Amino acid sequence: MKKINKIFPFLLIIAVLIGYTACEHEILVEEFESEAVDFSYQSSSIHYIIGEEIAFTNNSVVGSSWEWDFGDGTTSTEKSPVHKYAEPGTYKVTLVVDGGAYLKEKSIMVSDIIPIVTFTSSNPVIVYNETEVTFNVQVANPENLPVTYQWSFPEGTAGEGIDENGKSGLQSPKVVFGTIGSQSVALKILLGEKELNPINLKVNVNYNKPVKTLFYAVKNGNIMSRKIINDDIDPAINKPFDLGYKSGKHSMTLQVAGDWIYVFDAGTKTGYSGDGEGFGDGELFVVATDGSRRESVIENFGGNTYYDFYYGYVDEEAGMIYWADRREGIFRTSVNTRNRKFSHDEFGYWVRNNWLGYYGQGIAWGNTNGPITKTGDTYWWAKNTTGSGVFRFLESDVKGTAVTADDPIPEAGSLLTSYTVRGMAIDEANGHIYIASQSHKMIFCFDMDGGFVKLVDAAGADDGEGGETENLFVTGMTIDQDENGNGYLYYAYRGPAGSEDPKQKSGIKRFKLDHSAEPEFFIEGVEAYGIAIDHVAK
Repeated sequence: MKKINKIFPFLLIIAVLIGYTACEHEILVEEFESEAVDFSYQSSSIHYIIGEEIAFTNNSVVGSSWEWDFGDGTTSTEKSPVHKYAEPGTYKVTLVVDGGAYLKEKSIMVSDIIPIVTFTSSNPVIVYNETEVTFNVQVANPENLPVTYQWSFPEGTAGEGIDENGKSGLQSPKVVFGTIGSQSVALKILLGEKELNPINLKVNVNYNKPVKTLFYAVKNGNIMSRKIINDDIDPAINKPFDLGYKSGKHSMTLQVAGDWIYVFDAGTKTGYSGDGEGFGDGELFVVATDGSRRESVIENFGGNTYYDFYYGYVDEEAGMIYWADRREGIFRTSVNTRNRKFSHDEFGYWVRNNWLGYYGQGIAWGNTNGPITKTGDTYWWAKNTTGSGVFRFLESDVKGTAVTADDPIPEAGSLLTSYTVRGMAIDEANGHIYIASQSHKMIFCFDMDGGFVKLVDAAGADDGEGGETENLFVTGMTIDQDENGNGYLYYAYRGPAGSEDPKQKSGIKRFKLDHSAEPEFFIEGVEAYGIAIDHVAK
């Protein structure tokens, strides 16, 4: 007992000192503990990929035994192991030191092997049957496995190592494309017995001289284009270009101005809606004619669907964009406008139904809007459903307030008031106006005063879009002509559902402006809304 009594005060002093020291240096002790065990990892590449040796370095300052868990079901007891992952994913790596006295966890992301495929050409502009294109492949191969290349080129492609089916097993084939348009090139790579994710490339191949281009908005698809080639070549050679941007929901107007394609998308709802508030999803946007970029001009996401962008017109000379909402009026803004949210505070009406002398004398409040365009100083505004036709006016005819009974009808006058106009194109050189009438389900040619000239075409377009009274029918119409007035009317034809008549299948059709031939297909088998022509040969 005496011995114990002598030792007890000493033990008490030690305990007190230990307790005092721990309290005084608690933060420092925790910092030391968090750094006592640590590890890092690195590989020969920037990215960590499957099959690659990843070196794990144990940087711990304590411990004599180590247990590694790599998160993929494998472990190691080496101090600084090397490990390979067989599958891509994010793994939690755990290092346990001295049987659990210390622990450290870190995450590592391991990627699949993704080949890098590039191509170069002998000329900056790739021309069909002329320009040699060389394809190059870089594929990581950390385990030095055998590599097999399986190329697939479109019909008409020629080159060393290309068989009659457009196949090649070379690593870097050199080819010449035999068709115009977006060429689809596919590549499959076998790394050992593993098939890597397939690679798909688009290569734009041009005609051998500058020509005009037609652009079109594909239903449930992308903005596309096709060269207007009137030379004596096989039409099958002239294939479409894919610009790589979605058309939108109902892009009923396209127009080219400068280096931009202006796309007026009316959004999902194009027919009557009892309450359109909150359902707006239309957008006015632009796509570069070379497909290099897309920019938003104005969007109406979450707004009232009645203020979506139903039809439009770009006055390139004045630098203004005009667009019509569902039924009430027309707005306008500068061609430089970008990334704006639609609101009436920023974008007020330029024209409303009751701001013109036609109100109550042709234009009714509820009749829905059709295309708008301009010739000289005269605006042409089409209407359909209740109160229909084409209404012409000058800017000076726009009152800016509600008209009265004393206000005259604009001197330019209206025409075709018994036709519900969905598509419209004006041929000033020949004195004609072409319209697509939804109620008649026909395309007509009239003179500039509304006198009947010719029935151009008839179509059904009974696919339910817009309902019975507001069926979209033909919306895209445009004219291409030379300095003598010769050329074509192009229109996005919507054939009757289920028709077996080859003349009534959907597509882009064209009709000679001198009326010397029946309509013909320019592009077959595509459903489109708006169409436009870049009249600058490129």
